[in-house]
Amino acid sequence: MTTDRAQTTAERNMTVEKDRNGSSGPLETDLGQEQRGRQRPPNRDGTHSFIKDLSGLTRSLVHGDEKCRDTVSGSFLNLLTFYLSHTVLLVIFFCISIYKNIEYIYRRIYLKFLTLAYYPNKTPQLIRDDVNKLTKLPKRVSCILDLKDDDDENGGVEGLINDISELTAWSISAGIPVLSIYEYTGIVQHHLPELCRYIVKNLSVYFGTESIPVFSIRIPHSNTVIYSNNLQQSPTFEVPASIDLEISLLSKIDGKPTIIELTKSMCELAVNKELSIKDITIDLIDEELIELVGVEPDLLICFGPSLDLQDYPPWHIRLSEIFWEIDNQDVNYSIFIRALQKYSNCKVNVGK
Repeated sequence: MTTDRAQTTAERNMTVEKDRNGSSGPLETDLGQEQRGRQRPPNRDGTHSFIKDLSGLTRSLVHGDEKCRDTVSGSFLNLLTFYLSHTVLLVIFFCISIYKNIEYIYRRIYLKFLTLAYYPNKTPQLIRDDVNKLTKLPKRVSCILDLKDDDDENGGVEGLINDISELTAWSISAGIPVLSIYEYTGIVQHHLPELCRYIVKNLSVYFGTESIPVFSIRIPHSNTVIYSNNLQQSPTFEVPASIDLEISLLSKIDGKPTIIELTKSMCELAVNKELSIKDITIDLIDEELIELVGVEPDLLICFGPSLDLQDYPPWHIRLSEIFWEIDNQDVNYSIFIRALQKYSNCKVNVGK
């Protein structure tokens, strides 16, 4: 009995001694397997993978891996090229922006100077003095006007009417017999009584109430013509003895749509044997378009910041001298007289 107890005690002491010495048993093995089973796979840990790759890359560079060095060098050069190219483009963009702004400011100051230098002060004699210095004058002048927003300065229909009245006074003072006004929408054509009254009122300021010039307003596509006279302040359909200025109001309908309608009419006449194909010549088309729209102008003035014809009748600008001033947005006398000066200095080889 005593021997069995001593043997059991000795076995327990040996087990404790093994545990103290770090020997592994079945329980420890199970716990270790469970802990290893709870660990995250290496591929799931992005930070660990990145650090591992970075350390591998560093180790390769340190140990002289030429292939890896070439890859890193190529990536660095591509990145450097990208930033350098973008920096150069930004510098070019800012330089062009600064140049354009300075150029715009210079042109605006230049236009303001011209406005002050060529100011007619609503006096026909000053306009005649400017015109007498020119070697030649156009007989027919056409102007392209823009319809501004109502909120803008001199905008809306009233602004257009005011601009047309000023152009009328300048043309009569300069001795120009024919003036055509082109506005894309043709909205002024629906305000003929107001336009006529405003023109008469403005001419009375220039020439006085006792000697108001006589003018006519014509709308080609509707075949409408109204007249004014010195004694009557409202439009009339009675033809006066003499007319100082003929005004034509044009719109987009007088351009390509008119040419298309003329082509259709000629085709129908040719199909019905009423017009021979041999009779359809450039002279015939020119005569018809002159009757439908008017005579081709000698000078075309665009009162816009850029040359925008806005579907102006293409047949009527074949030989016309065109003038516009960059960055100009207003109808003013300085642009008008500079256009006359350019026409005076130009050489016309065809169409005399």
